[in-house]
Amino acid sequence: MMFALTVVIVKRNMKYKTKLRIPTDAYAYIEVEVEDEPSAIVSAYHEFTKLVKPQVGLPQKDFNKALDRYLTENTGDTDTYLAMSRSQQDVFQEVKKAFKRINKE
Repeated sequence: MMFALTVVIVKRNMKYKTKLRIPTDAYAYIEVEVEDEPSAIVSAYHEFTKLVKPQVGLPQKDFNKALDRYLTENTGDTDTYLAMSRSQQDVFQEVKKAFKRINKE
C-alpha cells in the first residue's frame, strides 16, 4: 500500500491548513484536516500513516511457496492464508481467480 499526501494549503498567519488523505484500502482513505506549521503537519501525517500501516505478513519466500503450492497442487492452507498481509491475500485471491478462469477453458 502506497501512502499519498494530498495537500490543500491556505496560509494563515504562518499556519497552513492542509488535508491529508491516507489510503486504507484499494478504494478507501482517511481524510484529516490539519491546521498548523509545516513541521507539525508532517508529524501528523507520519502519525496517521503509522496507524494504517499494512501488517507484516509472510516472508517473501513463504509467500512464494504458498503461491507455487496453489498453482501446482490447487490447494491452500488456511493458517498460511491468515498469516498473510492484506496485500498478500489480495494477490493470492487474484491468482486463484486467474487459475480458475484458465482451467475453466
